[in-house]
Amino acid sequence: MHGPILRHLRETKGRSQADVARSVGMSAAQLARLERNQRGLYLDDFVRITEALGEKPGNLLPNDLGDLARFKPVIDRLAAVRPALLPRIIAIVEEAVRLAEATSDAADAPAAPTRPARRRGR
Repeated sequence: MHGPILRHLRETKGRSQADVARSVGMSAAQLARLERNQRGLYLDDFVRITEALGEKPGNLLPNDLGDLARFKPVIDRLAAVRPALLPRIIAIVEEAVRLAEATSDAADAPAAPTRPARRRGR
């Protein structure tokens, strides 16, 4: 999905595949496969390529993402994080998602049936 967007941006900037690939630490063949959507595009590759082309990663995301559009600033912020910190950030995000899902699942679960209280003294 984003491969053709990256190719268009690269061509607009007048940069060759070899030049961009070299600047982000991948082969020109890998970049070519990304641009043709023949290879999965990981977030870190997306961020490195867009930054090498002088753009903010969030700016390349479509505007029709609905609720996901809220993540554009987060993606831009993550792009500025030192790569050494990314594994820890990923672990924190995964834990936050797990907790949010657990909380949501608990809120959505039907309430357990309760017994009527027994009356004393009868």
